[in-house]
Amino acid sequence: MTTIITRLYSDDAAAAAVAALASGGLDAEMVRVIPAGEGAAAAMKSARVADTSVAAYGKAMQAGHSLVVVEAGFNPVGAARKAMKILAKHPSVDVSLASEDDYIEEIADVSNRGTLMAGNPLVMSNNFARPPHGHILGSNPISPSRPRTSAIAGGAYMSKAFWPMKLVTSKTTNSAMSGTWLLSSLFGLPTIIQSWAPRDQVPTKI
Repeated sequence: MTTIITRLYSDDAAAAAVAALASGGLDAEMVRVIPAGEGAAAAMKSARVADTSVAAYGKAMQAGHSLVVVEAGFNPVGAARKAMKILAKHPSVDVSLASEDDYIEEIADVSNRGTLMAGNPLVMSNNFARPPHGHILGSNPISPSRPRTSAIAGGAYMSKAFWPMKLVTSKTTNSAMSGTWLLSSLFGLPTIIQSWAPRDQVPTKI
């Protein structure tokens, strides 16, 4: 369903109404301004204005008048109601129409029903006009796979960026300490002390 909303304004009021529609979030492609003149009737018919409305506006339009036409489809939802509310805040010229909002039922064309995939499963391709990659949207709908590469080319060690040696070594050992090296030598103090007992007893080592 498409709603054709029409309001006749003075040129200044029409400009203010159009600006309000834009501020309200309506797409500029939905709004059309038709000034008074010889081509006004043809422009109104081109904008899908109803014949009865074309006749009424044709009689009322004078120099300095412009017709604001909003063509609101089903998407986005609520666009027609929003446009009506915005335009209602801007007084328009009375043309004695019962309603200045026309509802047009859109009839889907089903003549090609069932033939979309016949003989050509690549429905997104275009064999007649060949844009880049042969795709009607200008790009390939299937992104090619990219070869996976290492973050560091050449097999280098990331540790070399901040440490001059490998972080992981292939050398294995059975003990955390090799040889006869003593951990206590790091402190420079003996880690085994004697406890002294009375003179009549033999001192023991701990």
